Amino acid sequence: MRLMADLHIHSALSPCAQEEMSPPAIVEAAREAGLDLIAVCDHNSAANAAAVQRAAGEWPHVIAGMEICSAEEVHVVALFADATRAERAAAEVLETLPRGRAAPTSFGRQLLMDASGAVLGEELRLLGTACAFDLKSTVQLIHRFNGLAIAAHVNRPSFSVFSQLGGFPSGAGFDAVELAAVRVDPPWQAEIDGLDLPVLRSSDSHYLEQIGSFASELSMRCPSFEGLRELVCRQRGG
Repeated sequence: MRLMADLHIHSALSPCAQEEMSPPAIVEAAREAGLDLIAVCDHNSAANAAAVQRAAGEWPHVIAGMEICSAEEVHVVALFADATRAERAAAEVLETLPRGRAAPTSFGRQLLMDASGAVLGEELRLLGTACAFDLKSTVQLIHRFNGLAIAAHVNRPSFSVFSQLGGFPSGAGFDAVELAAVRVDPPWQAEIDGLDLPVLRSSDSHYLEQIGSFASELSMRCPSFEGLRELVCRQRGG
């Protein structure tokens, strides 16, 4: 079965995302884009993922995740089997973040929402900052909760493994790498091409119109986290 997946979508919880990125609006945009599988990956938090799952019902299937910013400022997409595991992992990340309200001219509000899009409150941790987990510990945290660790937007010139570390560390433990839409090839394109890891394409949407604009066509039995894990393991030869 060929499915369309966008596995990196932010909600209004992320300080750099559009406030219109509410659970029902995300679901509507994903349906209009013909997506079968999406993942909610807010910065250093998974607090809105369950709300998007409830808003979606059975279609599209929604994976609970988050985008962790490691101590080195490497972004890592973390995907989990359910919202409970995502929230438990996020709680450990949140504990390492400073409290305080960012200047509104620099970052937006960090909105906690329910499935209808109603605002329940605001997250007071600074989600846009790096957490205290280094890259190795970040991947270990994700795996401790049986999640998939994906090197985020590796072809971008900022907040990627290559841009922050100058290369891809051997034995990092990633399950896959993610490509984002970019206009020019980065200087490390050859090294990206040589990685022996599954490659996913995601939009990293912060605005509704971006959802599904860059997506993966996946061969899976069904749109689900377990189906994605099976596909990743198969592509890695596991």
